[in-house]
Amino acid sequence: MTRNADDRRLMRLLAAILTVLWAVTAVVIATAYRPGGPVDVVVALACFVPVVIADAGVVWPARKLSRSHRTVLVWVWIAAVLFTVPVLYGIASTLAEGGPQGLVPSAEAAYGGAIALFATSFFSVVGLVHRRRGVQPLERRASWLTAGLAAVLTVVAGLSFVFVAVVNERDLRADEPVSSRFGPTDPELALPFCDEPVALGTNARVVIRARSSLDNNERGTAVLEGRRGGVDESWGGSWSGPDGEGRQAYVRVGPLGWVNDQSDDPRAPGTSWLATGPDPFDLLGGRALTMDGPPHAVADAPRGTIVAEDLGIEHIEGARARHCRTFIDGSTALDTFLPLRWLLYDASADPGDAIPRWRGELDWWVFGDGELGLATVEVSGSRAETPWQAEGIRVVLEAELSATDRDVPVDLDAPGAAGPAAGALQSDGT
Repeated sequence: MTRNADDRRLMRLLAAILTVLWAVTAVVIATAYRPGGPVDVVVALACFVPVVIADAGVVWPARKLSRSHRTVLVWVWIAAVLFTVPVLYGIASTLAEGGPQGLVPSAEAAYGGAIALFATSFFSVVGLVHRRRGVQPLERRASWLTAGLAAVLTVVAGLSFVFVAVVNERDLRADEPVSSRFGPTDPELALPFCDEPVALGTNARVVIRARSSLDNNERGTAVLEGRRGGVDESWGGSWSGPDGEGRQAYVRVGPLGWVNDQSDDPRAPGTSWLATGPDPFDLLGGRALTMDGPPHAVADAPRGTIVAEDLGIEHIEGARARHCRTFIDGSTALDTFLPLRWLLYDASADPGDAIPRWRGELDWWVFGDGELGLATVEVSGSRAETPWQAEGIRVVLEAELSATDRDVPVDLDAPGAAGPAAGALQSDGT
């Protein structure tokens, strides 16, 4: 009798842990992961179906277990936990990063979730099935019945959630805006794949925000804002941190360019412009562009033997986009996002091969017009390879670029002319 009671307590405790894991997952989705829509409440209720299944193991725990049967059930429980925790982590990390939050999972995520749900269902109903049949747990025929019932519960729970989520997203799609600053919103437009050429918008309003950190502590921030019409550009930027601060502006009109170091006299930019050629910073790309041109050069490069990773289709402010990713080293990152140089060197001078051993990832999003509209980068390396006078080990540089309003014409003038280019002189990064 004592051993039987111990078995019930153990199985009930394990089932309770599974119930809590699924309950936390359901609560997270129901409170923070819902996109809205006419059947949003039904989507939230569908999240709690696995909780009910897991709770069956608490109400009807397996009992009268032999040592081998107890071991088998514990391993089933371990499998359920090992596959359930990544599901919860994936949802929580997406929320923490503030990324696109689609409810319908990818094939990879659905595969892991299905295994987690099947293992949970098997563990939870094994006690009920064997009790109703009046046999010991894991008796052969009853075990097959348990596996079949677990498979049915997995399919019902999974399909019920996917069905209501798809219905909800379909109704949401009907309410999507007819236009977005990131690009077309037509859901029927075919998106280019990650191994296909990427177009660069004729015009763009560009914002680049960057930050540096040392051992997970933020160290500096930078921002660059500007406009581009063809190869003509006008932007202003600023950076600040313990390694220095400054302001800079740049204008290009045709084959002519001007740089303004605003750190000396930001109130008299008209006397601070220095004539230069296009792209005096020697960034990537064949068009000598300094904002969205360099990231486009990386995204549009022939892949060779390294194929860009396709992370699926996402909705960004109503516009559909394909999310792609590739590896990048530190030197390439500095030649792609100018504000990263400001944060690392307190200057815009070409750093050469100062951090070639740094590694990271470049993500970009291609929208329905086939154009690059969003790009992010993150690289990290040793503090010893930086000019920083600081105690620490790991440095991380991050930047995000948005290129919006790419269908809006932009007309720029040379510095000193009464035209739009003068707006870059007043930019302070706000």
